Amino acid sequence: MGRRAPARLLVLGWIALAASCAGGRHPVHGPGAQGDFTRAKEAYEGGHHTRAIELLEAFERNHPGSQYIDDAFFYLGKSHQASREQLLARQAFQRLLDAFPRSSFAEDALFEIAHSWFLSMRGPALDPEPAEEAIRAFRSYLRRYPEGEHRSESEEAIRTVLNNLADKDYRNGRTYMRLGRPGAARRYFEMSLSRWDEATVSAKAREGIARSYEKEDRWPEARAAYESLLEHLGDDPDRFDDGSDIAARARQRLASLPQ
Repeated sequence: MGRRAPARLLVLGWIALAASCAGGRHPVHGPGAQGDFTRAKEAYEGGHHTRAIELLEAFERNHPGSQYIDDAFFYLGKSHQASREQLLARQAFQRLLDAFPRSSFAEDALFEIAHSWFLSMRGPALDPEPAEEAIRAFRSYLRRYPEGEHRSESEEAIRTVLNNLADKDYRNGRTYMRLGRPGAARRYFEMSLSRWDEATVSAKAREGIARSYEKEDRWPEARAAYESLLEHLGDDPDRFDDGSDIAARARQRLASLPQ
């Protein structure tokens, strides 16, 4: 009996260790899928993103039925994202969602698709497609996960993107004003406001609308537009770009408009 007790304890210890490894999501080094995934993940976490991509793509080829395959898709997307390969990142995240819709990474993958579109934005003067796709993707995430972990990030990102698009429309309107086409300019200023009425550029867009009416000698519409602008600025004009200066100009213009 005295000799058997240590043996039984040793067997129980191995059983407990095996159960712990099987039930957890914390792989350790070793041969096979578990070790291969661990090395790939550590490459990503160490900032070696090109190496991580190589290891994760090899993992997918060599272990397509592994319990870590959805993990591999997620970290492959993150590695491409860190390498500024946003199209490839979105493809990896989408593959995860298509193949493993119930994965513990599903919510994060849906958010990261939107985040990758956001990272593809290059400023209001350039292609608006990434910004518009980012809004759609963030809203898709919020519909699916209204109380999700990334809710506040998504809402803030949507405001940032809308502000960006409103700025782009305003810039187009300003270009048409310089070309002497106030009607076309006004359409872009109105489009800017329709993006987001509280965008930082919204006071400039409203001033542009008023000025476009002045260019056409449409004095009642210009007066109404300036009055609307001052109401929009309210008691805190500085929350908008050049808000205080715009408020002062609007009052001066109202005083000088023909009756």
